[in-house]
Amino acid sequence: MTEQNRQRAVRLFVAVLALTALANGLGSNIFSNYFNEVFHIDSVQRGFIEIPRESPGILCMVLVAALGLLGNLWMSVVAQVLVLVGLVVMGWMSPDYGTMLVFLFINSLGMHLFMPLNDAISMDLADRDKVGATLGKFKGVNTLFAMIAAIIVFFGFRTRLFSFEQETILPFALAAGLTAGAVILLVCMARLMPQKNPVKNHKLLFRKRYMPYYLVTLAYGCQKRIKIVFAPWVIINLLGQGADTVALLTIVTYLAGTWAAPFLGKMLDKLGVKQMLWMEAAYIAVSFTVMGLLAGKLAGGSFSLRDPLTWMVFGAYVLCVLFEQFNMVHSYMMRSIALDPSEITRTLSVGLSVDHIMAIVASPVMGLIWEAWGVQYVFYLAALSALFQIAAAALSRDV
Repeated sequence: MTEQNRQRAVRLFVAVLALTALANGLGSNIFSNYFNEVFHIDSVQRGFIEIPRESPGILCMVLVAALGLLGNLWMSVVAQVLVLVGLVVMGWMSPDYGTMLVFLFINSLGMHLFMPLNDAISMDLADRDKVGATLGKFKGVNTLFAMIAAIIVFFGFRTRLFSFEQETILPFALAAGLTAGAVILLVCMARLMPQKNPVKNHKLLFRKRYMPYYLVTLAYGCQKRIKIVFAPWVIINLLGQGADTVALLTIVTYLAGTWAAPFLGKMLDKLGVKQMLWMEAAYIAVSFTVMGLLAGKLAGGSFSLRDPLTWMVFGAYVLCVLFEQFNMVHSYMMRSIALDPSEITRTLSVGLSVDHIMAIVASPVMGLIWEAWGVQYVFYLAALSALFQIAAAALSRDV
């Protein structure tokens, strides 16, 4: 591919990242409020509903192996079409609980299939000596437009333009339109770019050499439960806040992320994987423990925006969710230890499946722990999972 075509592909991919970030912000990022306000679920149900939402992550490695001949870009088109189907049903058809779970699964299948493909395409488009910085820039674009989506959600719900009581759930409908745009741009990219690092065979791929990567994805599966499920549930369930407050906190988180992502990308190029894993482990252990200590003080109480504890919880929430910016370290690690470039996408998909096996186990377990012992122990358990990052850092000396 010529440099001119590469630059065109980069611009198209930036537009794809912008559209998918907006769609995720208007769609999946408000699912917790959707479940709460439309179906009135409790904390135990909130844990168990993650099974149909996260089980597609396990199927991801099978799909990538089966569809490998299509190449990363055409597989990305398939992924976004699945996202689109789920959003159309949930946005326009007012499904009952059982039907919603089916199309939540379909939507989630597309989202999870796109995750390793996104990382693989990002690294394909990166400059040879600036992979970390390029990943940081792409992550920064994603974070910026996710923040814009959060602003739209905040004002949409605050002005009642958005509502879960309407027959058409407008944010989901808008997300569907944005996803359709991403599909068109991905088709353009697929026609522009030759297939890179084609899959040589379609068997599932596990190698002992890649154990550090599997360890960090196993940890990430537990840690991500905090971002997606339990940190928002503290705000929604214990503090009694609505989608507008969650969106406002998301705006703050993404604003911080637009600085953090490029910074971490540059640090990754400078320090390398091992040091970044130590940094990630320390950050997770501290931020999750602090959130656990604060959230434990909320149980059984009634708090308003005038209470200092409420604002301390808001600050801890932002710190907890911001940990996701470290995810680029995991993809960079996989690229640096890969025996063959054609194995990167398949191994990223296996790692995603490992992540989601942990997610499916951890979500209901954490829901039960919350109910039986208290919210703080959910966060303490997630903080302990930083030991996996420490183990991966130790093993990385050998790869």
